[in-house]
Amino acid sequence: MKLSDKITKLRKVNGWSQEDLAEKLNVSRQAISRWENGTALPDANNILQLSKLFNVTTDYLLNEDYSSDNDIPCVKEVHNKLDYQKLIYKKRFLIASLLWLLSAVVWLIQAINWLDVFYCVLAVVNAIISLVNIILYEKSKKKEIS
Repeated sequence: MKLSDKITKLRKVNGWSQEDLAEKLNVSRQAISRWENGTALPDANNILQLSKLFNVTTDYLLNEDYSSDNDIPCVKEVHNKLDYQKLIYKKRFLIASLLWLLSAVVWLIQAINWLDVFYCVLAVVNAIISLVNIILYEKSKKKEIS
């Protein structure tokens, strides 16, 4: 995809008119039009500003072989690492959830066998504490990933 097409696409995805983009870059609307028509190219400073505005890399903007940032080898590697981390965290969450469920079931069985209200209350408290721990653990892991 050519730079002109990428600028047009990214501008439209963001819901900006040519005038809006021109204001953000402090250039004329005609300059944006020429970039999008392919009759002119933005200078290096404007390429940097475009990459920041559109939240893409300059490599993506300048290299016609890349149809998205994910096509850039180093970006692919980072995404693969993040996907692997997310998979590990999902497995940990599943294991923690199963342990929580097992613990709650054991407590409830014991409480029922003993026919004791105190142990029933302990079983419920144990289940709630376990659930809160799982939720807090998952929230902390989501913050680490992002």
